[in-house]
Amino acid sequence: MHIVQYYHKPLPVIEYGGVERIIVWLIRGLRELGHKVTLMGPEGSAVDCNLVTVPFSSPVPSNSQLINYIPVDSDLIHFHSDGYLDMRLDIPVVNTLHGYRNNNAATRSLIDQKSCFLSDSHRREWHLPQNPFVYNGLDPAEFTFRDKKDDYYLFLSRIDWKVKGLDWAIDAAKRAGVKLIIAGNFHRKSFVNSYWRFPLKRKLGKDCYYVGPIGGQLKAALLAGAKALISPTKWQEPFGVVAIEALASGTPVITTHNGALPEIIEHGKQGYLCDSVEKMVESMKNIQDINSEECLKRINNKFHYKKMAQEYLKFYQNVL
Repeated sequence: MHIVQYYHKPLPVIEYGGVERIIVWLIRGLRELGHKVTLMGPEGSAVDCNLVTVPFSSPVPSNSQLINYIPVDSDLIHFHSDGYLDMRLDIPVVNTLHGYRNNNAATRSLIDQKSCFLSDSHRREWHLPQNPFVYNGLDPAEFTFRDKKDDYYLFLSRIDWKVKGLDWAIDAAKRAGVKLIIAGNFHRKSFVNSYWRFPLKRKLGKDCYYVGPIGGQLKAALLAGAKALISPTKWQEPFGVVAIEALASGTPVITTHNGALPEIIEHGKQGYLCDSVEKMVESMKNIQDINSEECLKRINNKFHYKKMAQEYLKFYQNVL
């Protein structure tokens, strides 16, 4: 099968970019399963597959923009968006929704079985439980597995997005008397002038500090060395890529019951699901009960990139 993947940004990314990393791993898995893959997108990509460069970078390009760039022998084109995609092309089109843009009755009425979600929770939050979903998967070879941990916990996410729960992570770490390393990026200047300058900065110190955006070997090292990833998400997370990155590093995850996290983390096996700061503190005291091998086993059984590619192939075949 010849599968075209369309994405509007150059791939791969260096630091932040969960969707971008997933697409690269999907391409890798599809190729290793014997399929021809073409990545269509703007100039600058360096992914191991056929590349078609287009002179536009729109998340939702028009049919007329795309039509002259699709390889003639393509069987299917796969888009990655955060909402409904209206594409009418001469070959079958599928779409993975990575978010919740325009999640309303009008949009939902337009979404058919050619649209796929990231988890059971994700599709149910869209009120479309009949639609397919495919879990994200990663390549464990890109991470460092360690069962001997250093003396710190890690928060890794966008720090200017309140739904990621940085305030809970800091409060829990302080109450438990443990060291917390905060890593991640932020986009809003208003964050620097308000939350960062006042409430957050006052909470930082020698046992709670911010190291900035991270990627590559530094990210892998911090994930591998942490006693646990603290991920107290407060919204209906469509998936949670950082959680499986932690598991691939042999690092348990302390998180909440929100969104897809209960589909990733089995309470007491790969980490703990908590509904309060107090529960998170209690989980930190019991973190030694989680086996690092159990974390990696979860990846190999359920969230491996080849498993993701196999599930997407079933999705493609159903559409075809």
